[in-house]
Amino acid sequence: MPKLTGQCLCGDVTFATEGDVAFQANCHCSDCRQTTGATFATLLFMDQSDVEVSGDVTTFAHTVDSGNVLTKHFCPNCGSQVFGTSESRPTLIALRAGCINEHEHVKPQINVFAGSKMDCTLLDPDLPAPERMPG
Repeated sequence: MPKLTGQCLCGDVTFATEGDVAFQANCHCSDCRQTTGATFATLLFMDQSDVEVSGDVTTFAHTVDSGNVLTKHFCPNCGSQVFGTSESRPTLIALRAGCINEHEHVKPQINVFAGSKMDCTLLDPDLPAPERMPG
């Protein structure tokens, strides 16, 4: 995987990656919809040690239905959510696809929480679409 770079809307928070993307997913859960203000969130999961973040971020942690604690990391100036972390997957970082400069490398492999998707959201029939997060 080539190097990925990205930033928040104002550019105060930036990131650069080395290494491979573990997986990419569109998430249709209500938390992702509310966090993004969009019908779903597209996330690229990588090992945290492969991502260098520059700039200060503010965080918001919340507990999801499974009991897992998710933390959103966003720019305190413009409010853009740049990435997220999960208590249950402490070595991974979830980069928000909309912040990535190299759009051609964003290729989701799955639609998770398809059971929670908005009726207006069309799913790619070639991607798996489990009702919840798989095992």
